[in-house]
Amino acid sequence: MSPDASLLARQWQKHGSCMTRRPATYFKVTRILYDGLRWPDFVRISREDDLTAGTIRTRFADANPGWFPEAVGVHLDRKGWLEELRLCYDRRFMPEACDAQRFGAKDKQAAKIWRGL
Repeated sequence: MSPDASLLARQWQKHGSCMTRRPATYFKVTRILYDGLRWPDFVRISREDDLTAGTIRTRFADANPGWFPEAVGVHLDRKGWLEELRLCYDRRFMPEACDAQRFGAKDKQAAKIWRGL
C-alpha cells in the first residue's frame, strides 16, 4: 500500500489529521479504500502504442466500477514516466473529479510505465 513508513507519516500529517483525531482510524479507512481497488495490468498497459496519461486514467477507471477517468490523477516525472496515481474522493469517500493540481498530466500527454528489469 505504501513504500515506506515516512510516507505514511507524511500522509497522516497532511490528510489524516484533518479527517480524524486518531491515526488508527485514518489508516483503517485508508486500508478499506485501498483493498476495494482493482489494479489493471500495468505491464500490458505499458506496452500499448502511443500511451498517454488519459489512457492510464481510462484503464484504471475501467478496472474499477464506479470510477471515472476525471477522478484519477496521473503524476508523471519530467521525462514522462508514471510516478503516482492520485485518486480523488469526496467527503463520503466516493470518487469525485480531481481539481487541476491533483489531476496532473493532461490526457494527451505521452506517458511511460516502468516494467522493471
